[in-house]
Amino acid sequence: MPGGNLNKEIFLNTVKSDVANGTTNAASMLKRSCPELSDAHCEDIIGTVLGAMNMSEADKVSLVVTAPPSFSINARTTMNVVQSMINGAEKNILITGYSLSSYFSELVDTIVLKSQRGVFVKFFVNDIDKQPGFDKILRYKGRFLKIYNYHQEDDKMAALHAKVISVDQQQTLITSANLSYHGQQGNIEFGTFIESSKIAYQVDNIFTKLLFANLFHEV
Repeated sequence: MPGGNLNKEIFLNTVKSDVANGTTNAASMLKRSCPELSDAHCEDIIGTVLGAMNMSEADKVSLVVTAPPSFSINARTTMNVVQSMINGAEKNILITGYSLSSYFSELVDTIVLKSQRGVFVKFFVNDIDKQPGFDKILRYKGRFLKIYNYHQEDDKMAALHAKVISVDQQQTLITSANLSYHGQQGNIEFGTFIESSKIAYQVDNIFTKLLFANLFHEV
């Protein structure tokens, strides 16, 4: 069980203080509030938050959390943010899938419908041959729904591990949560929701460069 509530404002201010002073108080705060988190997971969360801080004042960032139902926290939930982003997309969706379960099937239907209405979708997938959850969406790939697979023959341990959703080059979610029940509701997961055209552009540009480097292959 969690050790206590994590106040998002105090947490973000502590991360800023750590950068300025070379301390590690934010990691300690995470461990006290969520003792189930490993040290590596804490480092990933803090790294995500630090990346989001490199923005102009006009940009906005907020904490997004998956937590057990009994855990009270002043932050947006992963499931609600993911649903809102995909349902609200009007021009394009960039999404990555390290793991996709049947729990996500309703939003897969929404993604397919969006593509059929002219929303351009780029879905980056990790080792699609081992992911039966992608069978449905594969049937609808086409002009507005592109699926790109990451599979490294030379390094079996290498993976597309990033969990990212970016819509309309305005909103970006960077999270530790997979597209699964536990990622959206059951686990302890942290992420940041970023309203920034600059960050959205950088995310899209990185995946474009990865495509040109032939690290992904269109399915």
